Amino acid sequence: MEASNKNASPVGQAVAEAGRGRARRSAGYSDARDEYTEIRKLRKKNWIAAHIRERRYELELTQKEVAERANTSHTYISKLERGDHLPKLEVLQRIFAVLDEELLIGFEPITGDNDGEREFGAVPDLVSA
Repeated sequence: MEASNKNASPVGQAVAEAGRGRARRSAGYSDARDEYTEIRKLRKKNWIAAHIRERRYELELTQKEVAERANTSHTYISKLERGDHLPKLEVLQRIFAVLDEELLIGFEPITGDNDGEREFGAVPDLVSA
């Protein structure tokens, strides 16, 4: 192995080439790689949408399953995951509950002398009894 090839793995194959090889051999690997590429792009546009899409993918849930369990529509979840819509807190709470997560709200002073102080807490139960 040449010492000048800094992109090579210890066995001499570039990491990118190894990934392309795994993608050629495994449709599942290729699909996951494509999904995470799209999620990274989406994160630049709307990090909430990217997080929801990534978590749903990790749990192997369809948009329809999330929608039904969160008592909303499939088209609503689709718009949300494309980053085209920002839902109300009540809907986000239901979606995150389906994804086994809790929605938190954070506060941070906008003045320059905050010393990095932040506060986080659970979103109050907004669903009417």
